[in-house]
Amino acid sequence: MPRPTRHLLICTNDRGKDHPRGSCAEKGSETYIGVMKDLLRKNNLRDTVLVSRTGCLKHCSLGPTAVVYPDNVWYGGVQQKDLEEICELHLKNGEGIGRLVIDDEAPWE
Repeated sequence: MPRPTRHLLICTNDRGKDHPRGSCAEKGSETYIGVMKDLLRKNNLRDTVLVSRTGCLKHCSLGPTAVVYPDNVWYGGVQQKDLEEICELHLKNGEGIGRLVIDDEAPWE
C-alpha cells in the first residue's frame, strides 16, 4: 500500500455499560471497522485511505467518534448508516458531512 492521503480513525474504546458518559464501543463502533474497509474496497479507496481503530478520542458522550486526517474533521454520533456517506463524500470527494461534525466548542471528556 502506498502512503495514504487520508486516515480515518474510529474510536472503539469500551468503558463498560454502566459508565455515565457511555463509550463508542458500547454504541457499536467496533463493527464499523470492517464495514468501512468493505466500503473503501467498493469505492476503490483502499490504496489512498487507511482506517484504524483507536482508543478514546475524548468525546465519549458524543460518540461514536471518528476523525479524518489530515483534514482534522471530527465526527460525532456516527451511526453505521453514516459510513457510506463519509466514505463517498468525505474520503472520496473531500466534502465534510456537516450534520456529523463535532463543534469546536464541544467538551473534551
